[in-house]
Amino acid sequence: MTKHILITIILAVACCAPAAAQTASGSKKCTDCHNKLVEKKFMHGPVGENCDKCHQSNGKAHPNEEEDEAFTLSQKMPALCYTCHENTFQQEFKHSPFDEGDCLSCHEIHSSNQPQLIAQLPPNLCYFCHTDLKESVEKATTVHAVVNDGKSCLNCHSPHASAEKKILIAEEQKLCLSCHDKPVTAGTRTIQNMKETIEGRKYVHGAIDNGCTACHNPHASSNQNILKLAYPVSNYAQGKVANYALCFDCHEKGLLEDPKFEDTGFRDGERNLHYVHINKDKGRSCFNCHDVHASNNLFLIADKIKFGEWQLPVRWQKVDKGGSCSPGCHGEKKYQR
Repeated sequence: MTKHILITIILAVACCAPAAAQTASGSKKCTDCHNKLVEKKFMHGPVGENCDKCHQSNGKAHPNEEEDEAFTLSQKMPALCYTCHENTFQQEFKHSPFDEGDCLSCHEIHSSNQPQLIAQLPPNLCYFCHTDLKESVEKATTVHAVVNDGKSCLNCHSPHASAEKKILIAEEQKLCLSCHDKPVTAGTRTIQNMKETIEGRKYVHGAIDNGCTACHNPHASSNQNILKLAYPVSNYAQGKVANYALCFDCHEKGLLEDPKFEDTGFRDGERNLHYVHINKDKGRSCFNCHDVHASNNLFLIADKIKFGEWQLPVRWQKVDKGGSCSPGCHGEKKYQR
């Protein structure tokens, strides 16, 4: 062997040494040292095949005592993820981490104890960012059951993107009625079939034309029925706006406070009959006359109202410029504007 050939072989071996030190295909596997990365229940597919699907050598020896890593990602995030996971989420409304390409906000990269390699199960995964929601749920007296049941937040929200605001998985009212299409037991009470109640009536409360969250908090509340604001629990309540805050968030407070309020059809001459019924220590709650969701009668007047164990008929009749009613709580009374 000539001196020239010998030098060439030595140089070739020297140049290949760093790469050989990193791959070490003939001796060690990556998981021999990095076994903790893959010890959880669910393993990322590429990890089980070959680490170089995501990592590539930068030519430095590995392992070494320098701070600089000897491997780099083969592409930047999230392009690296999209080499396998096709990005089909092109909807208008996107979850912020997904929109920013930060897949690792929710997913483990090598292995996880949760399906889909998520770091934790919802709602704890969601609470990692949504700390305000976590606090409100913990402080609330009433929590929407779906927050803690089954898929939790994913019952209503897409984790990536949606055509609906708040990354809901469907249009709001349709989404709510996908569960409330039958009687639902909540503690000691049963919530009526809201789909039947709304879709089977001639008149629907305008507040829920586009969804239920005009009145209900979808997550949790300190009010009964996860209502956003105060609303009477029983048939009677003291006639103060604060006790009817939910109603008067939309309706004119003069209905309750002004005995001669003119902007109402429920008026006998100059007497505001809403004031007569509500503005007293034992005021009559709104639901003594109105169905708060939907009705076959104008002004959402109910056919019957629940009074203890009874269902009292309202028997309201409209006449020109007035009306009459003959409910179980008093005899027939008429009013004329």
